[in-house]
Amino acid sequence: MKNPLRWDHLSWPRIQEAAARDAIVLMPIGSVEQHGPHLPVGCDYILAQIMSERIARELDARGQAVLVAPTFMAANSVHHMRFPGTITLKPTTFIQVLTEQLECIAAHGFRKIVLINGHGGNTAPIGAALVTINGTLGFPVYTLGYWAGCDAIQAEVLESQSGMIHACESETSMMLALWEALVEPCYTETSGPMGHPTKAENTGHISTFRRMEEMTENGVMGNSYKATAAKGERMAEAMVQSVADIITSGLWPSK
Repeated sequence: MKNPLRWDHLSWPRIQEAAARDAIVLMPIGSVEQHGPHLPVGCDYILAQIMSERIARELDARGQAVLVAPTFMAANSVHHMRFPGTITLKPTTFIQVLTEQLECIAAHGFRKIVLINGHGGNTAPIGAALVTINGTLGFPVYTLGYWAGCDAIQAEVLESQSGMIHACESETSMMLALWEALVEPCYTETSGPMGHPTKAENTGHISTFRRMEEMTENGVMGNSYKATAAKGERMAEAMVQSVADIITSGLWPSK
């Protein structure tokens, strides 16, 4: 079914019209990487895309012109490569590809761009990329996770953890709510460690780069067996409202 808010579903005149209306462009960014034995390797980009489309519908309902750009699927997942199915770009390649895609969007007249990130491993390279991108384009490109502003609701909804980790109670609940058919039944018996190998890293006082096999044998961090679709839907609804509120909070000066 055609989605009039999706860039890739529209003809060029419709995209030109959206630019003339000063539409906000949401770009979902995810990853193609292992998510344990129970979630698809596309989990992060699938969630980023579905959530971006939900956020776009909410913005549209609020009277805001908006488009969802084509999803940036494979990004920075170098740390997952020991697990089969992972596809990654080197951080420098990711930054270059992201830069060129945003230059294309800006060349068509769009000046309000928000990156909707669905993978924690993308945070650092996106931040590095925006140092150059914002100067090159001449306007700020913003970035946030689709879960932005929802620490409290996650802590309230989740039973065994306070926030999102990896292939855990939170992510598995989101997938059960948004695309249950992609979740393997073994999620009801799956779990993994909650944190880093050292106490100092878990306090947040020090950090390093670690590959996932150093953190978990099965690719899971957290307790997927605690996941339910009801938890996922409650979190998704709160996240849509939160991100829409952030985007409409005055990021761009009124004309």
